[in-house]
Amino acid sequence: MTPLQKSKITVDVKKNRLMITIPATAGIREAKQIYIDIRFGVADLKPGFDIITDFSQCTLAHLSAVPIMRQIMDYLVDKQPDNIIRIVGKTSLIFKQLLRFTNRFLGYKPVYVNSMEEAEAFLANSATHTGLCFIKHRQQVHYILNEEHGKGHLVELSVSECTVQDHSLPLSADTRISIVIPFHQEDDTLAPFTFTAQVIRAQDDLFSAQFLDLEKDQKARIYRYLAYEARQQVPLEN
Repeated sequence: MTPLQKSKITVDVKKNRLMITIPATAGIREAKQIYIDIRFGVADLKPGFDIITDFSQCTLAHLSAVPIMRQIMDYLVDKQPDNIIRIVGKTSLIFKQLLRFTNRFLGYKPVYVNSMEEAEAFLANSATHTGLCFIKHRQQVHYILNEEHGKGHLVELSVSECTVQDHSLPLSADTRISIVIPFHQEDDTLAPFTFTAQVIRAQDDLFSAQFLDLEKDQKARIYRYLAYEARQQVPLEN
């Protein structure tokens, strides 16, 4: 197969999906073109669309493209995607580069697969449609179970569920709790939200809970807060 020389952007309106194919070499010029093409393509999609980025032909990504890649990330997150999937061999150099890039910018959590078939299988599983998962840097949250108060550190959050680590009050699956999560607003104040949630997974050091009875406008508001917080994240030290 001849290596792809230019990026390819495909919009599937019926599936509400954006497909991005990255060429063999991805530099700043190519990243700028991808950004332009994506902005035209996303206009035809509805919130909750899926993104599949195929890096399988890419063998080299230049550091000069990182700022534009960050702009693309922020732009797409603002458009409220559901799943972000990356096709890349998990032993390849580009996979290691992507991991370093993702770990330096605490934002959302992409899904890595080896092939388009794996990507399709992932999207076919209805259990994966919980909304884009944002990575949180151990933000403290509080929760209530039968009038007892507990606290822990938030590590992952979407508009549908959250994962909390190092929690002080033991929980078990199927338990219903109230959990208070503070969100940063654009005026630099914190807006605490109280959710009714059901514990869906519980271990010694963490639990995951699914939010109950959230209206569509509430989810949209929470997503805006999450997207804003993701944009404010600064690169971590190596």
